[in-house]
Amino acid sequence: MPWYYADNGRQVGPVEDAALDDLVRAGFVRDDTLVWREGMPNWQPHSIARGVRPAVPMPAVPIPAGSGFCSECGRPFAMSQLVSIGNATVCAQCKPIYLQRVREGGQGITAWRYAGFWIRFVARVIDSVILAILIGIFAIPITMLFGLGVMTTDPTRNIGVFAAALGMYALVGFGVNFGYEVYFDSTRGGTPGKLMLGLKIIRADGSMMSAGQAAGRFFAYLLSGFTFYIGFIMAGFDDQKRALHDRICDTRVVYAR
Repeated sequence: MPWYYADNGRQVGPVEDAALDDLVRAGFVRDDTLVWREGMPNWQPHSIARGVRPAVPMPAVPIPAGSGFCSECGRPFAMSQLVSIGNATVCAQCKPIYLQRVREGGQGITAWRYAGFWIRFVARVIDSVILAILIGIFAIPITMLFGLGVMTTDPTRNIGVFAAALGMYALVGFGVNFGYEVYFDSTRGGTPGKLMLGLKIIRADGSMMSAGQAAGRFFAYLLSGFTFYIGFIMAGFDDQKRALHDRICDTRVVYAR
């Protein structure tokens, strides 16, 4: 079963076990290089996914200046021997295989199918409905706590009670929203709205975010709104459909495979 590995934020492969061992021996794949194969839930360092490989002396092979690597087989070639196709750079041997995969709808291993502005907008609408229900459930005890159903003849007291209740509503709403985004983004790869539409959030190397990264993306998402929604509109003009918060956190929203 073929492997993929991360190289400077891009996915390279597929490569068979023997070819991956050659890359390890050549120093292109290290113990901390992220690798993935079908059946693995997440990308993992090579030393964890395949174990530490013993170093085998290999003759030094100088790589001439101006060389690049094939996105499919990972081997070095002169740039004149590589062809750029979309986000990939492939050698002559791999070109037919890569083009066949694109024709069959596979898009190639380096070209994710990015989710555009409108489908992300629909996902956000779904999430907003779910959040409104959750926040409404928490609003019931707050209303009872402050006795908002009972008005007094003292307008000063009424204003104070309303102000305190609104502050509590805002605090609870923020907490529910924060927990909702961080939990689902870091454990499921996306909020229920995105998952219902077949979308997920990934990092540049294809892995999921940690809880800390998901928290950072939540605050970056708020910043996209504070820019008069220009941060969201950016997704409609970016080649990878990235909004401002995606650019800040180096994430992408893609169609799940």
